Amino acid sequence: MQKKLRLFSIIAFAISIPSLIVTDWYFKGMGLGVMFGCLTIGLIVDQVIRMLSAKTEVSMQHTFKVNKFLNLAGLILFVQSPVALVYGNRYTNSFGTYLMIGMILIGITLNQIASHKYSLK
Repeated sequence: MQKKLRLFSIIAFAISIPSLIVTDWYFKGMGLGVMFGCLTIGLIVDQVIRMLSAKTEVSMQHTFKVNKFLNLAGLILFVQSPVALVYGNRYTNSFGTYLMIGMILIGITLNQIASHKYSLK
């Protein structure tokens, strides 16, 4: 199962650039969202693989999973923040900027919660 998930993750990463080109070809300006969507799917699958197949044995399984989930949520927000900037600015000039800054701040907050409250040490 892990080999299939790893292959799916690699395919999602590899298809991101061609999906940008093809989507932008048919739907102008929408390719960036599809590319970052493929990258996010690959990232999520990769992190789930790492969470399921930990290299060391963890004594507090619940704390480990919450820590990894919060870090994954923060990572997704970091990866999707450029999409918020590009597509958010289509509505008003500064909406995308504020949305991107908000996503980054929420990602940093989730990362800090994961490292302080759900520490693995």
